[in-house]
Amino acid sequence: MFKSIRESLTRTRQSVFGQIAGVLGMGDITEETWEDLETLLVQADVGVSTTLDVVEKLRQRVDNEGLYRADQLFKALKQELRALLFDPPPLSMEDKRALTVVMVVGVNGSGKTT
Repeated sequence: MFKSIRESLTRTRQSVFGQIAGVLGMGDITEETWEDLETLLVQADVGVSTTLDVVEKLRQRVDNEGLYRADQLFKALKQELRALLFDPPPLSMEDKRALTVVMVVGVNGSGKTT
């Protein structure tokens, strides 16, 4: 069972990062690069607010670190996404005015109900 889950996630990862790598390529970072990157992240279900946060951090890194090639941006993107996974922002449900929705997602048979 875990082998099929791992294979499915590997295919998804390769597809998403393959598309991003294809867009970023080896050229210089342009405004079109940023637009394409935003589009691909949203299409990959990263979420609009997370996409905007990640892109803003990447823009700052490009300015601060003097990055100018798209392959450098791709490397920085992977670092930013890893940082989100290993050090996620705190989940706050303090706002009593807003409805809080928690969504559990996963492939069929992966134990979401449990």
